[in-house]
Amino acid sequence: AFTKSAQFPFHFWLPGAMKAPTPVSTYLHSATMVKAGIYLLLRFTPVLGGEDIWNTTLISVGGITMFYAAVHTLFRTDLKGVLAYSTISVLGLLVFLIGLGTQYALTAAAVYIVVHALYKATLFLITGIIDHETGTRDVTRLSGLRKVMMPV
Repeated sequence: AFTKSAQFPFHFWLPGAMKAPTPVSTYLHSATMVKAGIYLLLRFTPVLGGEDIWNTTLISVGGITMFYAAVHTLFRTDLKGVLAYSTISVLGLLVFLIGLGTQYALTAAAVYIVVHALYKATLFLITGIIDHETGTRDVTRLSGLRKVMMPV
């Protein structure tokens, strides 16, 4: 479940998947692929949720993943790289919430899975549009897009 949901130290595959075409990246990063591990952890929670080792492991791994990926997001200049590392951070947050194990935390995790799929898919598709129209995803070269891409 940790490798499927790109938890630290098994997170390396997710940023590598950003080299795929935009529709594939959208699928990988926002929908089914990365959520399968989260779903598995949620399914095990009713059985293992009362155990200290389960909760401590999920809180620790999720917290480390969330913080590590958030810091790495700050140093990315490729739009897909920013989205990939922010996805890893969100997955860490979801694992952290599952580890908390309260009814509110589990409800928040379940709702956020859907919310994340909706907004991240949209962001990846917008990134594809920007890449197609400008020929680059490098944020250091994309200043002034509103003037260039918005119709007058």
